[in-house]
Amino acid sequence: MPTTYPSFHHSQEGEETELPLTYTGSPWQLFASDVRLFFVNILYIPFIFLPLHPWPSGPLDELYPTWANIIDIAFHCVLFVLQLSFLISLPLLVLYPVSICLLYVAAFLMTNAVICLHFNRGIPPDGLKSTADAYSQQWESHDDEAWIFLNGICVGKHWLQNNVDRLSRTFHRPVVGVHNKTYGVVFDLVQCLIQRALLYATSDIRDCYVKVKKALYQPGVKKVVLILHSQGGIEGGMILDWLLDEVPQDLLQILEVYTFGCLANHFSNPSRSITSPESAAKQSSAGEATDQRAIPHIEHYANAYDFASRWGVLAFTKKKVQDHLESRFMGKVFVNPRAGHQLNQHYLDSIFPLDLTGRFTREPVEGDFMDMKSCAETDDCTPDMIHGGWDTKDAVLGGQGIDGLSNSLRNSDEEDFGKVEKMCHVSRLWQYRNGGCPKS
Repeated sequence: MPTTYPSFHHSQEGEETELPLTYTGSPWQLFASDVRLFFVNILYIPFIFLPLHPWPSGPLDELYPTWANIIDIAFHCVLFVLQLSFLISLPLLVLYPVSICLLYVAAFLMTNAVICLHFNRGIPPDGLKSTADAYSQQWESHDDEAWIFLNGICVGKHWLQNNVDRLSRTFHRPVVGVHNKTYGVVFDLVQCLIQRALLYATSDIRDCYVKVKKALYQPGVKKVVLILHSQGGIEGGMILDWLLDEVPQDLLQILEVYTFGCLANHFSNPSRSITSPESAAKQSSAGEATDQRAIPHIEHYANAYDFASRWGVLAFTKKKVQDHLESRFMGKVFVNPRAGHQLNQHYLDSIFPLDLTGRFTREPVEGDFMDMKSCAETDDCTPDMIHGGWDTKDAVLGGQGIDGLSNSLRNSDEEDFGKVEKMCHVSRLWQYRNGGCPKS
């Protein structure tokens, strides 16, 4: 595996783009483009589950050897074999009558749905709430905030509960999880293709939209935080499109969105007023755009060798749109130089590590992602980015993810690197850890 380094990308600039944008283009072109991008990155699919260890959060980590985790993994393995065999068998159906083909497909889909009841049953209609215990009762109250989480692929009730509990421990706030049902890794990826090409809204998208909208309109709520993982990024992008259509701008100003391993092909966040490209391009020292966006804060966290990130956020975050199949993907992007797709084990444990008690996010130490330095990219590089200050030859994002970096930064002085801020200083989400609140 080649070496890569941490990077931070400003949100895309407000330049004119060629229409139609990705998600408004031809569904067949979108589907073909997604299939091509899928096969370009197909060798990274094992990194949805790899590395298998370590397990810093113990039983909260998805691959920690508890009986509940082992049973979930066993079900996923069975589903993977069955679904792959089913897809391989489909071309052979041309040899049989239509009635036999329909019966075969219906029987398999019904069997698959019954198996997936193991993952999808028992979720309360109002969402799965983080566990309240003696420790959480001692946290500072944040009654004026609403934290909502939408999960990604391959997540059943058990892993969703662990996800919201880990998020709750990280930020010392109650979190409500909206369940994006799983039908096995193969069918989940097929569903991602359909959602990205056809903007197909499943029931969990509609449920999450209603929950976010209610929170925005709820009296006394001053902040709504939406956290998305994996396929939840696709669904969250669609939810944002609906919110931008329906919700007044002053209410959208209390919404913040944070994604991990985002699989979306677009993320809309228009300016609230017409500005020149020059003013839109201006950045503050913390990387915030100076023109006011409809949603003030969007951040994406991506692992460089995560299949989902490479198929999603890393493939669509470019400074300039180059053809009609590309789209706006708004929000700052933080790229962690590692593999893995599981929210707790591969993202939160690496970016928001807990201390020995497992109840507080510890301060970053040398080698942690949040302790790594960042510096501004030069104009001759394609993305507008901040990256870790070493030999960065694999750190830039291209059309397919991680490509080469301009030679201009390889000879930068160490003195320049010493003056730049660390990742924890440009991450707004980091400021929420342990019950903290970012400066407005």
